[in-house]
Amino acid sequence: MKPIEKAKAQKLVLKLESGNFDENDIDNIFMRLRAYSHGNRIFREIADFVAHNDERNQGISVESLEAFYLSFKYFLEYVSPKKSLDIGSPFPLYVKKLMKYQIDKCKDADLKEKFNVTKQRLKSRVDSIFSEDKKNKKAFMKKPKISDDTIGALQHILGFIGSHPAFDQEQVILELLAVIKANKLHVNEAELLKHSDKIAACVALLLHDATFEYGGHKQGFCKISCEKTSISYNQKFVDKDGNPSEHKESFGNIQVQGHVVLEKDGKDLTVCYPLMTTNLSVEDWCDDDMFVVEPITEDHPNYLHRKVIFDQDLCFTEGGKIGVIHT
Repeated sequence: MKPIEKAKAQKLVLKLESGNFDENDIDNIFMRLRAYSHGNRIFREIADFVAHNDERNQGISVESLEAFYLSFKYFLEYVSPKKSLDIGSPFPLYVKKLMKYQIDKCKDADLKEKFNVTKQRLKSRVDSIFSEDKKNKKAFMKKPKISDDTIGALQHILGFIGSHPAFDQEQVILELLAVIKANKLHVNEAELLKHSDKIAACVALLLHDATFEYGGHKQGFCKISCEKTSISYNQKFVDKDGNPSEHKESFGNIQVQGHVVLEKDGKDLTVCYPLMTTNLSVEDWCDDDMFVVEPITEDHPNYLHRKVIFDQDLCFTEGGKIGVIHT
């Protein structure tokens, strides 16, 4: 890094330590250090969003969305209809790719104990066992026989469907610090960590409304959301004996949800999962104009709930919260 570029980056680090920064400063530090990320993949992922924030076709988020898409596709085509996968006959090529993604979700120790194989070795076996017919989008066995352990391992990895966040707030902050230190910039770690939540809010906004191309039925996309988008409002609760009972509800924390669109019975089916999790309380980090109070149903106008509306154009407000862009 040239001395002048390093000096510019150092100024940004000082702003982060002071807490006197906004979303533009977060964009700038990720962009300025993008070429010097030293193998920190999550940092580079965020930096790439700054550089190419309209549509992404590679990176950690794309891999995470594709893995979720393929797992749900497999669920719809095999698990739900209780259809067995016959690996002895040609089968959909996407299943081979799903196998590798599923292996990534496993622990090395578990695979070693149950099937005497490591994650990397099992991936290599998947490649060596199954050939690809890309024209017809099929995979098929090269060899007529495979070991019982390998068959057991393949059954295991296709026996569970789950999702994991691609990354979380702590990982983003730790890799930001790692890149700052790797480039020999001066940083007061304790001071910067005081503003982790604010940095995370800016990163979440960066991902909001991003789209992803991974070869699925339709593009994937990200939206800021939370653990629970509505809670009861001004309602009285009683216990089984009819006595007043304390009832606390919370929206939980802000998260960036990844959405994938599948085809089911000729119609679109959209499913989502947390792609990035944060420690940001909705009540603390969302502006007042994002909340509404309304009846739960038209038939029961006196039963109210409080909702937080994320499906709109969002920004980082002057007050340092996530809020609505007013035009």
